[in-house]
Amino acid sequence: MVRRVLVSLFLGILLIGMGTLGWGKVKIVFSDWHLVEPHWEKALKEAIAEFMAQNPDIEVELEYVSYGEKETKYITAIEAGVGPDVMHLGPIEVSFAQFASRGYFLDITPFIEAEGAGFLDAWYPTAIGAVQYNGRYYAMPGDFMSMFLMWNKRLFVEAGLDPCKPPETWDELLEYARTLTRDRDGDGRIDTWGFGTVGAVDPGFQLRFSPLLFSFGADYLTSDYKCAALNTPEAKEAFKFWVGLYTEHGVIPPGVTDMNPGKVREQFAAEKVAMILTSGWGPPIVKSIRPDVNWDNILGFSHVPVKAGTDPEYRTTAWLSYWAINRNTRHPEEAWRLVKFITSKVMEEKWFRDANVLSSRRDVTEVYEPILSSPSARVNASELAKAKLVPLIPEWPQIIEAVNVAVQKGFIGEDPDRALQEAYELINEILAGYRKAGETCPPY
Repeated sequence: MVRRVLVSLFLGILLIGMGTLGWGKVKIVFSDWHLVEPHWEKALKEAIAEFMAQNPDIEVELEYVSYGEKETKYITAIEAGVGPDVMHLGPIEVSFAQFASRGYFLDITPFIEAEGAGFLDAWYPTAIGAVQYNGRYYAMPGDFMSMFLMWNKRLFVEAGLDPCKPPETWDELLEYARTLTRDRDGDGRIDTWGFGTVGAVDPGFQLRFSPLLFSFGADYLTSDYKCAALNTPEAKEAFKFWVGLYTEHGVIPPGVTDMNPGKVREQFAAEKVAMILTSGWGPPIVKSIRPDVNWDNILGFSHVPVKAGTDPEYRTTAWLSYWAINRNTRHPEEAWRLVKFITSKVMEEKWFRDANVLSSRRDVTEVYEPILSSPSARVNASELAKAKLVPLIPEWPQIIEAVNVAVQKGFIGEDPDRALQEAYELINEILAGYRKAGETCPPY
């Protein structure tokens, strides 16, 4: 009898010690949309293998998710009490405020405080500020990159333009785009256009439209988030200019309302468009589409143009991704160790080497030699000082969709002023909760 009891106790202790996987190992699930991209999958698998070698008590399981489905999948899982332990999300404006306000993320403030004073000094203040909610930290910032202009030098030369002199103003961009929109194969039909952009209702729209809006000195919302700011002369001018590139000047290829970021990059790689707005991911993706082309001698990079005669405080926007821990995790300390590892200086340098993305760590982006010696990364990094994040409020996805739809209406021929007014009024309805009783917004 005593022997049976001892055996039972031994087996019980053994099972507890085994945890969820193996002898004494803790299993955590790591989810990242980048895993579906071959070059990122390789980089992440290498990093996770190194993490597990350094942390033999932790087993990391990889969870693949598509970029477009990640938010919906995570919401469903977290609401059900499950989900991955560590998640990579972005851009930050799409999900952070919504997820943090609903309590989906673990408060990692205690872990950060335990790292000691000065731990966060390595990061850009803008990035660190963006992962706070109600004064607490709910994530660590990841990729931090500005949007910039990328152009095809070969097409510039063929059109008689200086390949080393990009447009400095939006008026110049229009002038260049007109020259670049032409018949290259001699069949009498236009087959190359000056500019390509996202016109579909897509998360990538904001990253292309915001630089234009900011560089005209305009904004989406008032500083107190009570009203839309799309009724200003600057906003109206920027909106009409953007729509007019397609409807009036014809320098954007037909079918723009179906164009998502991937399709626009394909147009650029096929040399059907000469200029696009992109970020760190643009050059390697274009190179991967047509690896036989010597893109290093063809691609040019510069800051986003500005309205002629102005020097706006901001002329572009920034992409910021972030790493968060699920509130449902059963292993918060182990999850934090993984997040800390992923966002370490060594790993952030690896992400640039493997995927050309800049870091939200200043001790990487501002000093890492491969970044400083890369033409595209150098421009990307230099523009962060002129980059502005869009409002990080839960209502942002609804707000930017209203603007996206308004641009689509303009592209298909509806009156652009009327389309913008409809967006302005809809956004004011969305923001009603920010206004006190009796407060109203100015008329359009």
